[in-house]
Amino acid sequence: MLLVTAMLVLAALSGPAFAQEHPAADTIITNANIWTVDRNHPKAEAVAILNQRIAAVGTSVEMDGWRGPRTRIIDAGGKLLLPGFNDAHVHFVSGGFQLDQVQLTDAKTHDEFVQRIAAQARKLKKGEWILGGEWDEQNWSPPELPTHDWIDQVAPDNPVFIERHDGHESLANALAM
Repeated sequence: MLLVTAMLVLAALSGPAFAQEHPAADTIITNANIWTVDRNHPKAEAVAILNQRIAAVGTSVEMDGWRGPRTRIIDAGGKLLLPGFNDAHVHFVSGGFQLDQVQLTDAKTHDEFVQRIAAQARKLKKGEWILGGEWDEQNWSPPELPTHDWIDQVAPDNPVFIERHDGHESLANALAM
């Protein structure tokens, strides 16, 4: 009997050590048709959200472990729930493309303008396009519109097509023309 009692006490004391240790979710959405975009687990029915981030995805029963006294529960009524990004005004695709383009927005001089195009040409293979720009010659002293001669010298093997910050002027080198 003493052995059984000791085992029961040990089991009771070890229980909290195995309990899931995480804060309660702010929101749990249940009864949803969730497309997870995860090949290994493409569908789910519930999601726990903590600090405006997805904390867990799974079944409604699994999400009960995230429930706390202040957790908001939303019944999706079987509707489709998709992961996504939402912004009031974003040019998401063009923003991504700009990461690989020459950045001239804050170039303050003719020399800096030319040096940035030369640096971009060094990063690329012969024949690859140099795109981007966003220059504003009004920030230069003295203000002077760039010409294709400036960029022909530093990017003779790469076609260049860049735009002014307002999109109303573009510049191409001889190879691009």
